[in-house]
Amino acid sequence: MTIKFAGKTDIGLVRTTNEDSINLLPDKQLFIVCDGMGGHNAGEVASSSACAIIGSLYARFFDRLLSDEQLRLPRVFPPSTDVLTKTVRIANHDIYRRSSSDSSLSGMGTTIVAVAFEKDIITLLHVGDSRIYRFFNKNLTPLTVDHSWAAELEQSEQITAEEAKNLVNRNVITRALGVRDSVEIDVAVRKVIDGDIYILCSDGLCGYIEDNEIRQVVKGCGDDLDKIVAELIRMANDRGGMDNVSVIALQVNGKAEKSEHQEMDTVTVDGEPAEYYQSEEQWASSASVPAEPTAETDVETGGGFGKFAAFAVVLITIAVVFYFIFRG
Repeated sequence: MTIKFAGKTDIGLVRTTNEDSINLLPDKQLFIVCDGMGGHNAGEVASSSACAIIGSLYARFFDRLLSDEQLRLPRVFPPSTDVLTKTVRIANHDIYRRSSSDSSLSGMGTTIVAVAFEKDIITLLHVGDSRIYRFFNKNLTPLTVDHSWAAELEQSEQITAEEAKNLVNRNVITRALGVRDSVEIDVAVRKVIDGDIYILCSDGLCGYIEDNEIRQVVKGCGDDLDKIVAELIRMANDRGGMDNVSVIALQVNGKAEKSEHQEMDTVTVDGEPAEYYQSEEQWASSASVPAEPTAETDVETGGGFGKFAAFAVVLITIAVVFYFIFRG
């Protein structure tokens, strides 16, 4: 199985800064969209920090995070789900700690949607009102439910979907990374099949474009992922470009190795206890430390020196032999 991908973030037509961030890690099959919030450049700091911390830790310390007992999750998940959730917790606490200690970053936070592939399963993770969609067999299915005031009222059937669209302050979110020292995280696990297309986006897209319009774009572009991304961003800007907009499009190609893990409906992972914070702060520091040389590089370097030493010994031996031969 391979994952085709395309992604872009756009400032829009009104904002002076782009507080969205994306992170594409195809080698690790991890993809992230974050939509920051906060005064001045704080939103940009929050979203870019989340993308950087999560991406770095997931890519470099996967096995160590998976086995870290000091960050144990309250239930057993597939490895990719486990590690991704832990890295999001670490990013959340780091953003909160920085916003609490630096007045210029006070109140910063970010939404997040992220997906991680592992054999024939995909982990879907989200906090806030950015979204993940699946397109298959000409149908577009939302895979996340917004953590927003309007969505929660709609889910509890206090208002209709139409009323939710017109609700004043409908964009007020009820969860985000960095606004508290711990955060509730929604995760789900689904099986993937050949041809699946997944769309990750900030609310700069889904806040202005109806789901059916997104479906029409994806359907019309086929498997041209770059075109899907460009068309969706163009459509958002054509509606006024009132917000930053970020889109990642992914397509599953080929048959995947079967995983031992089954599908799992969306569950909410509660915020971690305070005794986790010290370990999380240490992990956050590790994310910014340059990667050490890999074992493969070390072996190759050592092997090169060993070959040079052996060659030198051979030359010296030959020289000694010739010396005694010519000496007589």
